[in-house]
Amino acid sequence: MDNTATMTVQTTDSVRQQRELDTAKAMIRLYCKTLHRGAIVCPECEGLINYVESRIGSCRLGNDKPNCLQCQTQCYQPAKRLHLKHVLRWAKPKFTWRRPLQAFKFKIGMLRRSTNVDSTTPLQ
Repeated sequence: MDNTATMTVQTTDSVRQQRELDTAKAMIRLYCKTLHRGAIVCPECEGLINYVESRIGSCRLGNDKPNCLQCQTQCYQPAKRLHLKHVLRWAKPKFTWRRPLQAFKFKIGMLRRSTNVDSTTPLQ
């Protein structure tokens, strides 16, 4: 038997997508824990987390995908998008204070990706 470990290589896009997913999940959990007052995530918020995971994982833009906030083609259903927007808008200021490093990395990633997107779009 060969005991060598296989190394998986992650691209910066998959790392960025995972960071975006982790940040969204943490914000949803913060929202649920504070407003729904439970030690565990309620079924409604768990459903929203599963929906976000499935949408980010199956995005039709693949690795060229910008952050969901900057994306031109929306993957989310209108009702789910409104619900997620409400949750993220509520959680964003509190999240910045509770997890400043994760919030900072997410913000830097958004800024870096938006400059890349702007520089690759053709001028008309």
